[in-house]
Amino acid sequence: MQCGLTTITLQSAVSNLRMKRLLKGSLLASFFLCMAANAIDQKTLVQDVSASPVWQALLHYKKDQLAVDDPKFILSSGNFSLRNELNATLELFATESVAYCRFPARYIYLLKRGLIKPEQNLSACQGYQEFLRRAPADEISVVYASENLVNPSSMMGHAMLAIEGVREDGFRARHSVSFFTELDSINPLKVIWETIIEGKPGFFLVKPLRAHFEFYNLAEQRNVWRYELDLDEGQRTLLQAHLWELRSVNMDYFFHTQNCATVSADLIRLVIPQLETSDWVTPIDLVKAVNRSGKIKSIEITPAAKWRVRMLEDTVPQEFQDVVYQWQQGEMDKLPQVSGKDGFLLREMANAVLDYREQTGTDDTEKSRKKTAALRQSIPDSPEFSDYELTLDNYRSPLKTPEDAHYSFGYQRTEKSDWLSLQWLAVGHGIEDDNRQYFAENELKLFDLSLRASPQHEALRLNHLQLYSARSLTPWDRFTGGVSGDFRVGFYSLADDNLQRQTAFNIHGGAGITLAASADLRVYALLNGGWYRNNDADFLYAEPEVGAYLYEVFGMKSWLRYQPRFAPDRKVQQQLTLTHSIALEGSALIAEVSRLAVDGKYEHAASVNWRWYF
Repeated sequence: MQCGLTTITLQSAVSNLRMKRLLKGSLLASFFLCMAANAIDQKTLVQDVSASPVWQALLHYKKDQLAVDDPKFILSSGNFSLRNELNATLELFATESVAYCRFPARYIYLLKRGLIKPEQNLSACQGYQEFLRRAPADEISVVYASENLVNPSSMMGHAMLAIEGVREDGFRARHSVSFFTELDSINPLKVIWETIIEGKPGFFLVKPLRAHFEFYNLAEQRNVWRYELDLDEGQRTLLQAHLWELRSVNMDYFFHTQNCATVSADLIRLVIPQLETSDWVTPIDLVKAVNRSGKIKSIEITPAAKWRVRMLEDTVPQEFQDVVYQWQQGEMDKLPQVSGKDGFLLREMANAVLDYREQTGTDDTEKSRKKTAALRQSIPDSPEFSDYELTLDNYRSPLKTPEDAHYSFGYQRTEKSDWLSLQWLAVGHGIEDDNRQYFAENELKLFDLSLRASPQHEALRLNHLQLYSARSLTPWDRFTGGVSGDFRVGFYSLADDNLQRQTAFNIHGGAGITLAASADLRVYALLNGGWYRNNDADFLYAEPEVGAYLYEVFGMKSWLRYQPRFAPDRKVQQQLTLTHSIALEGSALIAEVSRLAVDGKYEHAASVNWRWYF
């Protein structure tokens, strides 16, 4: 019995030993399996994060390339990939105790995704915390200032972000977030070369928003729109942190690929990844893209005094306009007391006229300033005027303008041949387009290429290659004045005295006046001149232009102009052109007839084109 008991006990001990070994082996296996699983999960997470739209937006990475290559910002510069940059960022956070203060937005995002642990606290970052205190972001908006054709850097308008919030001391702070360059030349060819080919130093700046409003709205008399974005607190915090990351980054400015609008779009994609823009983003493109995203919470417009005067001229009865003019000229001691809606409009126009005088420096003497102050005191007011409000919701809006790039396809007929025509405008719009939503009738074209092909003669011809074209036909009015102008530079098809055509380089410009014959009809006269250069010769010329444009029913528009050209040792050329356009949804149908006369010889042409805006 005893031996049997010993045998049973020994067998139990052996079994227990085997169980312990199996259990230990199982635990070790489980440990290594968990480690392997965690490694796989970490690898998958790194891959997911590096490919995420937010990570790409944090790096300003789009269309497989970086918009910013500053080594202070891109840690993996020289061996860049989205994943390499993520690994470099994780390594930096692991080895430098204050690295997260340099990249707070990356820290916030990677912490949210679980790639780092909350071992650090951003409250220890003194510089970053001071930025948050000085520039709170309870609201984030897109700000758009309307176009200014006189200033090359703002001829497409200007776009920037604005952050607003209440500080700890109760002060409401408003700051702009803007990217721009400085143009130090009035030579258009140099400006084109530096801003499109070579690139210029760009400046990323956060400063009080008031300075921008004073410059755009008061000094340059441009309307300013503010589109508040519908963002939650986490999105605003992330974007605000990213602004801190960009404070000292070197960025080149290119007019077409890296401008105020593209940089603003890159910032917005951090919180609105679905924002869709084209390769060439203009300020108005940005506003329209934000509108399409459905993320506009509210819209606010600050109209310039000049724009308010012209808007009220479309609304206020002519008899009251005459009264305001006589009053501000000193021909009347005071305005008449008028009740109701007419009295309200009379008051608004009088205030707008005086605002324009003050903001544009018309009151440049103490005597004139006292006169304006006295005039303002004499403006009648009434409690009943509080029942009225001047709303701008249905007036001109950037969101209603056609897209500012287009393709055109069409057919042209001349005495000599039939032609198929093709045109591509990289950015801008022409006088023939529907410009009713702009402050004034204007044209701006950058890189406008027009070709025609004749299958009959197997020929391909250049109509024009406009590098830059700007034209403003602002109607003159007695309150604000108004000068019209025209300037272009590029290559054009030039007819000689025998109506034989060659391609020639041309610089052309001039100034004049436009008058409003009625609400829809404008007539203008320009005194233009320029210089042509081709393989045979070069010459200066004078080319006055008179014309008219008329907006008609159903989105139709007609534009008639007459242009005689006078040049030494050349016959006088006379060009008469009529263009008729029909605005459609996202496109337009444009028909044109022209007649060129030189010393009894004539060249007639007729064309029809379909234009698609994009």
